[in-house]
Amino acid sequence: MATSSKPGVLIVDDQPANRRLLARALSTLDVNIIEAQTSEEALVIARQEHELCVVLLDVHTPGMDGYTLASELRQKTNGATPPIIFISAVESDAAQHLRTHETGAVDFLSKPVSPRILLSKVRVFLELFLQRGQLEAANDALHKQTERLETTTKVSHQITSILDLDQLLLEFLSLIEDRFGHSYSGIWMQGDATRPDAIILRAGKYRTRQPVLEPGSTIPINATRSIIAHVFRTGKTYLSNDTRTDPVYLISEGLEGIRSELALPLRFGHSLLGVLDIQSEQTDAFSPGDITALSTLADQVAVALRNVRLYNEVRRLNEDLEAQVTQRTAELEQAYQQLELLDRNKSDFITVVSHELRTPLTLINGFSQMLSDDEVVVSDALRKQLVDGIVAGARRMRGIVDSMLDVVKIDSRTLRLDRTSVNLHELLTTLSVRLAPVIQQRRHKLTIEALAELPQIEADSVELTKVFDELLTNAIKYTPDGGQVTVHGWCLTPSPDAKDTYVEVVVQDTGIGIGPDHLELIFTKFYRTGDISLHSSGRTKFKAGGPGLGLTIARGIVEAHGGHIWVESPGHDERKLPGSKFHVILPVKQPVL
Repeated sequence: MATSSKPGVLIVDDQPANRRLLARALSTLDVNIIEAQTSEEALVIARQEHELCVVLLDVHTPGMDGYTLASELRQKTNGATPPIIFISAVESDAAQHLRTHETGAVDFLSKPVSPRILLSKVRVFLELFLQRGQLEAANDALHKQTERLETTTKVSHQITSILDLDQLLLEFLSLIEDRFGHSYSGIWMQGDATRPDAIILRAGKYRTRQPVLEPGSTIPINATRSIIAHVFRTGKTYLSNDTRTDPVYLISEGLEGIRSELALPLRFGHSLLGVLDIQSEQTDAFSPGDITALSTLADQVAVALRNVRLYNEVRRLNEDLEAQVTQRTAELEQAYQQLELLDRNKSDFITVVSHELRTPLTLINGFSQMLSDDEVVVSDALRKQLVDGIVAGARRMRGIVDSMLDVVKIDSRTLRLDRTSVNLHELLTTLSVRLAPVIQQRRHKLTIEALAELPQIEADSVELTKVFDELLTNAIKYTPDGGQVTVHGWCLTPSPDAKDTYVEVVVQDTGIGIGPDHLELIFTKFYRTGDISLHSSGRTKFKAGGPGLGLTIARGIVEAHGGHIWVESPGHDERKLPGSKFHVILPVKQPVL
């Protein structure tokens, strides 16, 4: 029996007139009405029809009665048993209701049946049926996405720790071959200084005994008939579902049977590192899910390629520096040892940030964003809350990583300032608006005084925002709830003859203060006051912990502007609350380099 795409309602009654009355009552519903005269006929229909949302069953049908048919339906129908509503000309009693529920039926209606009541009950089961279908479709989509996530997770685990380029590419292509099984996959990268106008095959995998293209094979970047060259020039994904009709496709010797090709850019930020090319002997070989998964994998291998490059650059820098240090004279031996120790720490630090931290953090960001956009997660409040927590945690981790990178730039004196005209009053006002929810939560009062009269200064607004964000956050953090934070400033002129003018900004709080032994130490890397084991987590919670880099970065940025920063405090006292004053002096004009 052919099934309809609409949900079905099976009416079982030996009287045609009764079946017509029931069908007429349900005529406004978008369902497929199926009628059966006998229980045996109904059982055959139920076994064949997989889209039944409800069965209307006359209890007293000839031969097999309704109760027996209900029991048979529970045992012999394919898939989930549809809900059954018994209909009888006999007034129902407690015994009939008990038998109704024992057979698995959901309701009992007495004849004559009210069309309105019947329509209402059937509509409920129709809606439940449609919702179940939606849930099953969502579960199927989630299952497919889970498989793709498992693949990307496996790839990330296996390639993120590889720092040899050739090994990395071969491992990645092997995973692609195992998961997707296409005829050919390869990674192409731009040529070196001797061949800057060519794209070179760095690694390839084939489902043939002999490689078709050897590593080192080249394609001109400006080639008009090459999907790989096209993607390298445009930086955009290219899919050819039938290469026989594609004007851009380039036939390779030995791969004449290729019918589909997918080329994906390997991009890190704004830099194009290469192209991932995958080819198949089937037309329309790449489903939307495959493209999504392969795009994610392409992003992962791009991050890994970037890590390999950074690692090799750091390694070369370290090797050069060590070669120079070994040439020092014996009189500089003590200085050499200190430099070697500092260099090793810096090298280890950069390696950790660029490889051990940034790579898994990028994966967490990518996966959590994918989950947060998933329809199943969005529709589930608990899952949405859990995923939002992951996203927020990843965002905070990214902030810590960025702070560590700022410290590296400051230590290596590679911090670059983008100097523009900066209005300190507007900058601090913007920061106060951003911190308003936290200030309100902690019941603090933030006051900004006398900054509107200050002249505009030449500075990097982004870097200065980091400075005052750190000072305001510290003031909030180390001031008990209900405290006062004040920001005020004025112009400074060293002497009547001085040409240089400076501004001084003071961030003052009514917090627990700082002991005299810590006034200078708090500006050193990773230094934190108090017992670390007693610190709470969170950026603005009272006495919350942190990585101990904020004030180090603040001092480095201020000094890069030619300024000075220090702190004054009568001491540390959590009952008297003596407070602290952070002073920042900045030149109005930057010297001409």
